[in-house]
Amino acid sequence: MRMPAPRLPLRSRLASALVLACAASLLQAASFPLEIPGQRLTVEVSDELEASPVPGTPDLTAYLAFPSGQPLAAPSWLSQTDSVRIVLRPLAPGMPTRVEALLDRALPTESDHASGRPWFVRRTDDGMAVYRQATQETWIFRGRDGARVGVHVPTTPIQRTHLASRRYGDSLEVIYQYGREHADLRAMDAFVLAQLRKHVRSVVRETR
Repeated sequence: MRMPAPRLPLRSRLASALVLACAASLLQAASFPLEIPGQRLTVEVSDELEASPVPGTPDLTAYLAFPSGQPLAAPSWLSQTDSVRIVLRPLAPGMPTRVEALLDRALPTESDHASGRPWFVRRTDDGMAVYRQATQETWIFRGRDGARVGVHVPTTPIQRTHLASRRYGDSLEVIYQYGREHADLRAMDAFVLAQLRKHVRSVVRETR
């Protein structure tokens, strides 16, 4: 005769149920349809991220504490120097990011200036290419995933933030913004990339 399987003590059963509940909560995600002409991207992100659509745009935005990565729900994030604003923007096939578009139109030196095209004086600083136009500077480098990253750095006292652009996968441009006191551009991009890998579950493109 087959003996019945022994029952776990009540405390062990409760502990197992708690572990399963925690695991299920980690798997919870929210889906957002992001519309661009002729295309729809459905982006699935973790509920923990507290992402929300930006009214009147195809963008999705979220706020994170730095360096903990704790999601924030603070629209007054500019007053918090330890926060990062992240925007997910859908890209049509073949569409460049901001930094890719800048490189497409940039010229190596002022002497190469052609009528109708902006020029950028290029130099190298700490292994990064620096492009300058008037009072604007953009520092360009490769992220840990190989994506090209461009950061508009503050060059005047009234400019309070860095504004960065990068590609994430084939379908998203990620624009992120953080306080001027965070001068390690590579470390900030590594932080953002780690958060994207943690929170962005899937991106599905549909042609309409």
